[in-house]
Amino acid sequence: LLGVEWFKPLGLSLQGIHEIRRDELDSIIEEFKEVFDGKLGKFVGRPISFNLDKGITPIRLKPRRVPFALRPKVDEQLDKLIAQGVLEPIDHASWETPIVTPLKHDGSVRICADYRCTINKALAQSAYPVPVVQHLLHSLGSGSIFAKLDLAQAYQQLPVDDKTAEAQTIVTHRGAFKCNRLQFGVSAAPGIFQSMMERLLQGVPGVVPYFDDVLISGDSRAQLLERLRHHKPLLGLLAGDQPTPTFMSPRMMRWAIFLAGYSYRLVHQPGTAIGNADALSRCPSKKPVEDPAPTLHLLHIDDDASCPVSSADVAVHTQKDPTLRQVKSWILRGWPAEKPEERFSPFARKQEELSTIKGCLLWGDRVLIPSTLQWRTLETLHKGHPGIVRMKALARSYVWWPSMDRDIEQWVSRCDPCQEVRPAPPQSELAKWETPSNPWSRIHIDFAGPMQGRHLLIVVDAFSKWLEVVPMASTTTDATIRALRRLFATHGLPDVLVSDNGPQLTSLAMESFLAGLGIRHVLSAPYRPAGNGQAERMVRLTKEALTKMRRLRSPLDRL
Repeated sequence: LLGVEWFKPLGLSLQGIHEIRRDELDSIIEEFKEVFDGKLGKFVGRPISFNLDKGITPIRLKPRRVPFALRPKVDEQLDKLIAQGVLEPIDHASWETPIVTPLKHDGSVRICADYRCTINKALAQSAYPVPVVQHLLHSLGSGSIFAKLDLAQAYQQLPVDDKTAEAQTIVTHRGAFKCNRLQFGVSAAPGIFQSMMERLLQGVPGVVPYFDDVLISGDSRAQLLERLRHHKPLLGLLAGDQPTPTFMSPRMMRWAIFLAGYSYRLVHQPGTAIGNADALSRCPSKKPVEDPAPTLHLLHIDDDASCPVSSADVAVHTQKDPTLRQVKSWILRGWPAEKPEERFSPFARKQEELSTIKGCLLWGDRVLIPSTLQWRTLETLHKGHPGIVRMKALARSYVWWPSMDRDIEQWVSRCDPCQEVRPAPPQSELAKWETPSNPWSRIHIDFAGPMQGRHLLIVVDAFSKWLEVVPMASTTTDATIRALRRLFATHGLPDVLVSDNGPQLTSLAMESFLAGLGIRHVLSAPYRPAGNGQAERMVRLTKEALTKMRRLRSPLDRL
């Protein structure tokens, strides 16, 4: 036998075994002690949902017998799973699967369900590929020192929705239990879990997930320790041109939602270049502090004592409103997978943008106003009597509720001061006279005046717009007939004569005169001067012309 002192003369060397000193491992475990506390974790993302084939009839099987020698161990595991929230007692379910109880290496039992006989027949196989060992070894090939993290009760850290929980129901010697977490034995579970793990750890160098094991490699002890502490870079989570990842912690999700309203560019800086921020991130305060969420200027209305609606009022009335109370509960605990009732539809469409702060619900940075405070809010918004458009723009800057636009329109329409000064609505468009085919085929007549002691008989041809103005000392029927005779002698007889309902134009003598000449007399509607618009327009034109000619000595003669 040779001693160690002979190694050097003989050219032999002894390489030390790569290992991490115990004190370094202890420091990592102490730093992340909440991860190693032995409690069952819970994934914070969207619950898992199964797509079962509706064409397959649900199967309910009876429980299998458990040997009396194993019953204490089985009961112990059942009690543990109930305490962890994995199992929940239930009377019955559409699918019921018996359990099997294989022994672990430490002598305890693992409770598994024989889903091959039940829901696996109705489940589609997961399309996500199972990783190949050769590919994993290739990914880790560049490392020289390794570590492995084993996730305890890995599948059972993933919550499932209510329908999936009932489909996973197990039956035991103690009755039926629905499974609120993903269970071992479900055919789609490996693909679901591997897909989630790879998406969570994508982009972290030297880390490869293999179902419930996370493999970490490093070129040196220092690099391995650094990678054990490493997490997904913020740059990969909050890239401005990428959709927000589904698998994020609530804190990171709040950051992502806040930054979604901005166009920004993230630049990576090493920790040595941002020493102050890096040091503060590694030395969290031991005192519990309020989560530094974005400051909302809308909640500053508490500073104004004269404000009719405060955030405290909104919070109290939100809790009293059954609809908003349920929406608030869904925001905090997750929205249901199935379509909610119709009254929740406006909120369900905005569920990704809703949040709650200080007991108030917000859509973006707008406060959701409970129904009991909407009248006071509308009254405040309408203090300056803005119109519908301005009032809507003001409201959309601060508040929201489903029927807000309609309520604003009704509020302004019922405001007496607003309606008193509102301009009259435009009159309906008049039916236009048909254009005649020949000159002097249809004429329009009316009286204007008195002007300078005389009246004017206005006659206009509908075809050519030719204007005749006849000064008259009297507007009796006889005087009007004499004036028309002179015009007819000059221009000929028209087919149609249009006038208003003046007494001299509707008298029996006038009707007999026109009928004797074969002229059809058309009267405009009473109290509707626009019906004889041709003549009315010429009356105004004539008055304007005579007013401008007022300086002339004899304007009527000049005309």
